[in-house]
Amino acid sequence: MEINNFQGLHPYSRLGHMEALEGAVILERKLDLIANNMANIDTVGFKKQGITFEEYLLPQVDDTKRTSKGELEWTNFSPGNLRVTGNPLDFAIEGKGFFVIDTPDGRRYTRAGNFTLDSQNQLVTQEGYPVLGNGAPIVLEDTTGKGLWLSGDGRFFVDGTQTGAIDVVSFDNPQALKCMGGNLFSATQGAGAATPVDARVKQGYLEDSNVNPLETMIQLIDVYRAYEVQQKALQTVDQMDNQAAGELGKPS
Repeated sequence: MEINNFQGLHPYSRLGHMEALEGAVILERKLDLIANNMANIDTVGFKKQGITFEEYLLPQVDDTKRTSKGELEWTNFSPGNLRVTGNPLDFAIEGKGFFVIDTPDGRRYTRAGNFTLDSQNQLVTQEGYPVLGNGAPIVLEDTTGKGLWLSGDGRFFVDGTQTGAIDVVSFDNPQALKCMGGNLFSATQGAGAATPVDARVKQGYLEDSNVNPLETMIQLIDVYRAYEVQQKALQTVDQMDNQAAGELGKPS
C-alpha cells in the first residue's frame, strides 16, 4: 500500500503539548474523511476513504530523536452492491477495473456507470464528460436506448450491429490513484499504467457506494470523542504552563 499523504509536525521541545497537537490535527483530518464518506453514501460508484496513524522518528534541535505521528490515507476499493435499474444507459463493472472518462483536465477513472447521451449522441457522464471506448468518445445513434445492447465483454450493439466498445482498465497499484472528489480518480506514476482488463460489464445495473452508514456513524462518534480527549490534553498542558509561570514568578 502506497502512502498518499504522509506528514507530521515539526519537532518541538514541549513534547506533551506537541503530541496532543499532532493527535488533534490527525483526528481532525480523519473526521473530514469520515464526514465525506457519509456525504457520499448515495453517490454511485463511490469508494470510502480512511486514514491511520503512522509513527516515525524525528530529530530534535539537540540531535536527539522523538516519536512523531504521520498520516497514512487509503481508499477502500471493495465493490459496492450492484443495483438493477433497467436503464439501458446504466452500466456496472463486475470485478476490478474502471471506466475511462475524458475531462478538460485529462483522463479520469471511475466505477460510476450512470451515463447518458449528449446532443451529439456521445455517451457521457452526468457532468457531460465523454466516456471512452477504444480510446475515443463513444457515439451511439440509438437515442432511446431501446435497440442498444452491451455484451458482457463490453461491446456495443445497436439493432444487432456492433458499433464500438467501452474501455475498462486496471492499475497495478490502485492505492496510488488520486481521488479527485466524488467518484473520479486520476492516475499517478505510483499507480502504474492503465491496462485494459477483461471485465464483465452489466447493462441496466449501477454499483452503489461501498460506504456502510451504521459503521460510518459509529466511526464518526468514536473519532469525535477521541478529538475531545486531545483538546482536553492541550488544555491541561496550557494550565500546567500557566501554573509553572506563576510559581516561577513568585519571590523566593
